[in-house]
Amino acid sequence: MPTKNNIVLAIDPGFDRLGWAVGEVKNRKVTVLGYGCIQTDKKEQIFPRYSQIIKDLKLIVESYHPQVLAIEELFFSKNTKTAMRVSEVRGVIIGLLLAENLEVFEYHPNTIKQAVTGNGHADKTGIDKMVRLQLKIKNEKIIDDTIDALAILLTHAVSFVIT
Repeated sequence: MPTKNNIVLAIDPGFDRLGWAVGEVKNRKVTVLGYGCIQTDKKEQIFPRYSQIIKDLKLIVESYHPQVLAIEELFFSKNTKTAMRVSEVRGVIIGLLLAENLEVFEYHPNTIKQAVTGNGHADKTGIDKMVRLQLKIKNEKIIDDTIDALAILLTHAVSFVIT
């Protein structure tokens, strides 16, 4: 049974799709415990979507009992409305998980790419390939937001040695 302080919840934040992955991290090795994507209804107003994210994240926390949140830092895109919504959802996520007593670590997208592929400017295909290779995930269909969460989990594992 994994010890509680070794369990990391990694999140690729989004309000349409939020990728998540949970793993036990020990000696820079990751044992994946679960992963998926929270997808909200685009026809809904934003606040019910945030509410769904909160509800689904609470279920994940109840199921896996993580002690740590590893989350992607916000980077600004050309679409400021999207950047604002992602910023808001990050606040919702971080607030919820701080209230659940998780320790929070943030990773810049280039740091994640560097940690997973060795190239801070890697593309989605390269990230997907290296995540699958390192975590020994077969060719099952995994949405890119979930692959990104798995990449964040790997990044945290190599950034902090948990014994």
